[in-house]
Amino acid sequence: MLRQLILSIIWGFLAMLLLPITPGYAQTKRALIVAIGDYPNKTNKNRGGTEWQDISSANDVPLIRESLRRQNFTDIIVLRDAAATKRGIQAALDTLISRCKKGDIVVIHFSSHGQQIDDDNKDELDAYDEAIVCYGAPVEATGNFKTYNGDQHLRDDELGSFINRLRTKLGADGDVLLLADACHSGTITRGNAGMSLTRGTDKPMHLSGYQKRTAKHVSNRPRPFLADIASLTASQTGMAPYVVISAARADEANQECVTPANLPAGSLSYAFSRSMTGIRSGETYRFLFNRIVTELQRMGKSQHPEIEGMVDRQLFGGQAVPQLPYYTISELAETRQQLIIPAGQLEMIYPGTTVSVCPSGTTDPANTTKAISGTVAASTLFKTTINLSKPLPKGLESEYWVFIRERTFGDLSVLISLDSLKQPALRQQVQSVLTKLPLVKFDQKVPELLVCQRDSAGLPRVVIRRTSDGAVFGNSIWLNKPADAEKVSTRVQDYVQAKFLQNFNPSYLGINLRMELLPNKPQSQNAYDTTSREPFLQNGILALPPGWVSVRVSNTGDLPVYFSIIDIQPDGIVSVMFPRPKSDDKPDDYRIEPGKSLIIPSRVKISPPYGNETFKLLASLEKFDLRNLIKIREQGGSLRDKGVTHVWAKAFGMAQLLARGGTSEDSFPETTIGSFSYPFLIIPATP
Repeated sequence: MLRQLILSIIWGFLAMLLLPITPGYAQTKRALIVAIGDYPNKTNKNRGGTEWQDISSANDVPLIRESLRRQNFTDIIVLRDAAATKRGIQAALDTLISRCKKGDIVVIHFSSHGQQIDDDNKDELDAYDEAIVCYGAPVEATGNFKTYNGDQHLRDDELGSFINRLRTKLGADGDVLLLADACHSGTITRGNAGMSLTRGTDKPMHLSGYQKRTAKHVSNRPRPFLADIASLTASQTGMAPYVVISAARADEANQECVTPANLPAGSLSYAFSRSMTGIRSGETYRFLFNRIVTELQRMGKSQHPEIEGMVDRQLFGGQAVPQLPYYTISELAETRQQLIIPAGQLEMIYPGTTVSVCPSGTTDPANTTKAISGTVAASTLFKTTINLSKPLPKGLESEYWVFIRERTFGDLSVLISLDSLKQPALRQQVQSVLTKLPLVKFDQKVPELLVCQRDSAGLPRVVIRRTSDGAVFGNSIWLNKPADAEKVSTRVQDYVQAKFLQNFNPSYLGINLRMELLPNKPQSQNAYDTTSREPFLQNGILALPPGWVSVRVSNTGDLPVYFSIIDIQPDGIVSVMFPRPKSDDKPDDYRIEPGKSLIIPSRVKISPPYGNETFKLLASLEKFDLRNLIKIREQGGSLRDKGVTHVWAKAFGMAQLLARGGTSEDSFPETTIGSFSYPFLIIPATP
């Protein structure tokens, strides 16, 4: 007995030695949200005419705040509009720093205008500081502000000093994330659809009495906001590591978007909030950024967000809370037959979606006999109302979890304007073919697509333009004869299919695959002969000229899975990459065990069209093959007629059905499938 006791003590002591060493202090998650949208201008002259247009920063606050609350951020400071003068922001930063302790996790978010301003200490190679436009700062030093000295702009140098104080206070075990949903480049973009708000201006602030100096040429592209201090690592400084994500490149417009609740908001704010709904334990800032880029592409935004800092560090210092596939109940009606969950359209929950309500602790709702079914009756951005088939048994709301069983996808209709078609016969020709697609609705005020006339040499020619960013969708279409109008219909169908598949992002807790593109060495024909990705990275995004790449897939989940990879091109064409079409590849060739990583032996050729492209990795516990589905589409057949059963087949089937004129009433089971999107750029080769 004594021997057993001694052994027990020894083993207990050894176990203590083997425990991971963690900081000897409690970590608190804190945040500062600065939102300036109601600027003094002509609409409110009594507050001083700074001439900045109003933007929708107020709508960014709940997006960011709710996302952080779900990550257990408990100390959140919000500074809005008139309170967010330069002095007010500096005071809020001082307060934040004073509250922080060693090892805390901190997020700072800015939603505002941004502007370049004359460099005041000659430390900028381009002769300009980047600045946050605080409440009360003017657009230019003229009129009532002709003697303005820049004291109401928060320069990057000044903000950098606060950030470095914060990082020093937090120490190497802390973590800082800065989100800048502001941009110093951009004008109001106008088109047939009206006006799309952008944040910032491409007109620098030249101060009174300032003598312009010649800037040294460093690069064709300005560096991201606060890039210099972001490059200092914790090991170099003893300070907390720091990551900054900006909404757009310094030479691009930062456009606002419209949320599912029909509210305008910052594109980065909305993309961040969407991206935070699917994170898992151990994910890095690089993967978060990957999700943000994917969300912006899904919204039809052509701007390119940027990331700087220790991007391969785990999110929130490894303290990210994984989003498990269930929801808690926030409200329960007295009848116990209707409930509300704190999640909604932001997580793709729409009316008609079916759920199972199970006792808390349930791992799989299919394996319990105590599940009660329900149907989503209504949903907003953050809240969903569910009607149950029968009342819940007595007990607290916390004793139940809500699982998604079958998901619907809301309204996928496409609003199209034909106003640019000046010839009545041409307009009638196009409208007659598009009218056959039930998901197409004609709207002159807020269309999603414009069919624009671009005649050449006296012959009618049209292009399809996205109103969200002005990008042309695919090549121009010649309309020499009546049958050519079908090409416009096909282009719209491609758009609908690509839009659906971009939105279809299921996840399963045990499935967690990652994908990377690896540029091949010049002249090499070996998929394993790869070169560094660094020369091809443009502020966190892989930018590839025409050439060859390899694909590496890693299984960081707990389950062996089968996978396939599809390509969603800038022109909306969707194709299967792997298993390779017209090859002897078998689904068994694309199976990967947990903890393993592999390079697919066959290379991928990168070629035009230029622009944003997405490779999407689809994974399942079941064997599946999407190549047959593409063949069916090419042959004009219906997937419903083929009796397909796999959920990925159903997804493709619904995408094609929607594009050809079906309804969006179908739903898909939340089964054992997962996905991973890898956005990148295809650019022309450098001469």
